[in-house]
Amino acid sequence: MLNSLYEIGKLWFDKENLDKIDVLLDAKKLKITEKVILVELNQINESFEFNRVFLKDYDPQDNLKYLYKSGSSRGTDITPSCLITEPGKSFENKFFKWFEQNNENDFLKSIFECLSNNKDKIYQDIFNLFNDLDNKVNKNVILTLLINKGGKPYYVGNFDVFKEILIAKVSEKYYKFGSKKIKGNGVCFLCDEEKEVYGLVSNSIGFKFSTPDKKGNVSELNIQNQWKQLPICGDCALYFEAGKKFVEKFLSFKEFGLNYYVIPNFLFDSVEGFDKLDRRIRLFEDKKHYSDMVTDESKFKEIFDDLNDILEFKFMFYKTSNSAFDILAYIESVLPSWMHKIFENQRLVLDNPIFSEDFLKTVLSKDASGNLISVVNNNQKFSPVTEDNWYLGFLNNFFRSYSFKYYLEVVGSVISEKHLDFDFLLSRFMDEIRANWHNQSNYVVRLNTLKSLALILLFNHLKLFREDKSMDIKSTELSEDIIFGILDAPDKKATFLLGVLTRRLTYVQYNELGSSPFVNRLWGLSLDKKKIQKLYPMVLNKLQEYKRGHVHVDLQEQISINLINTENNWDLTRDETSYYFVLGYTLAFAIDKNDEVEEK
Repeated sequence: MLNSLYEIGKLWFDKENLDKIDVLLDAKKLKITEKVILVELNQINESFEFNRVFLKDYDPQDNLKYLYKSGSSRGTDITPSCLITEPGKSFENKFFKWFEQNNENDFLKSIFECLSNNKDKIYQDIFNLFNDLDNKVNKNVILTLLINKGGKPYYVGNFDVFKEILIAKVSEKYYKFGSKKIKGNGVCFLCDEEKEVYGLVSNSIGFKFSTPDKKGNVSELNIQNQWKQLPICGDCALYFEAGKKFVEKFLSFKEFGLNYYVIPNFLFDSVEGFDKLDRRIRLFEDKKHYSDMVTDESKFKEIFDDLNDILEFKFMFYKTSNSAFDILAYIESVLPSWMHKIFENQRLVLDNPIFSEDFLKTVLSKDASGNLISVVNNNQKFSPVTEDNWYLGFLNNFFRSYSFKYYLEVVGSVISEKHLDFDFLLSRFMDEIRANWHNQSNYVVRLNTLKSLALILLFNHLKLFREDKSMDIKSTELSEDIIFGILDAPDKKATFLLGVLTRRLTYVQYNELGSSPFVNRLWGLSLDKKKIQKLYPMVLNKLQEYKRGHVHVDLQEQISINLINTENNWDLTRDETSYYFVLGYTLAFAIDKNDEVEEK
């Protein structure tokens, strides 16, 4: 991972001809900034006089002028440029105090004297400008210095003294631990050259692979020797930091509870690979800029749409808490062709007639509009799913109340093309469906059954189930053929068809009584072979009571035949039995329409 980020940073530096100062700045924290307040001084020979405080629009292209780099929350920032929280506190504790603490040369000392002599006036002007901003303007405002010299404006970034202070102070994080300096002369881990190297580079950038406060983890039990474990020189540290910033800016994703970076690793010509990736990124950014229809949700698919296997991806899932950055999972060697396959098969599954509007009107509600994705989005206010990421949203639906750890493991297995545990997935599906059943959320039972079916079809198409659980289902088949392709054994068929018959019984019961009390006799959808054998005559008896025993004769015959065929070879688990039953119960009026059914 370190090598990949280092290489990306170096390629980005070379392609964009970046200034190393670019890498050190906190441009990300200025993302929502709209305005800049400037304290303007006139330089006359070696002295300064206060001119004015004025307001201008913020332009990201001016970041090198401002040199904004945050520092301690309780102290000053790295340079005098700062973000205003409260005008008084920010001016006093960030801007003015910076010059008070950094006046070791005549230039800075003269600026400080001018600011001191006009402190009250400057503060009042800043206060007035900030408070007069329209309420519609974002109050993430920069306060910085401008020096007028010979009629020309010079910003903080135009003076070497501010740049040198920035580089020196930022570099301290690469080696400084309290009062100790963790650095020495050695061979850099990244460029393989012998020079001065630092021991806290990866820690400072956010990837903590070592703990300098644990003496037992370092050579000779001396914290100052920690640089020997992962020595990185100053130049490579900048490339490494640039690589992380590139990934943060363009290849950082957040969806359905997951935060992750996608880190490219170039297999052949790295320059060609980076150029191709960079072009895709720029194309997406341009489309997003000019069209409200192109959103971050489509970013992943858009960027990687035509990349071939000249590179691979590493997925790093993480969480942040305050200043802590924890890596939750790391997946290597994911090829673009596999990602294409995931995208393509998500769309193929959605094209199945079983998820079409006509089918859903029968299964869910006559008011159902659009395909399964449309219906799902109409029933949730946040985190809409798309044709390219619905499997993440559906998995999150089944795992969010259970375990984030297992959710992440399943997602990781899909991305890394590893086999999934069919029984484990089905247990999660049924736990959620049983909870919906217990809450008498009938519509949600049907919707979650369809979501789980979509996931099973997707993972089956991707061949992620082991051979004994895989099913021979083609995407282009009719809805009935898709279902009966899943039901490839007598025990599955018997259970599914009994679910169909039971639903039709409860429908009859509802028409007669205005309720369906028989649903309370289904053991909360916790079914096995014995309960299925016991349930079948119960359903037949009830149909006789309502004088419907002569209806669905073909269906009864098929259930009987399949139950006989399973007498000595019932292979279904409790969750499988329950799932195929509720699947039949859900699809009862959409499958096998040729059988006689009551009309409303």
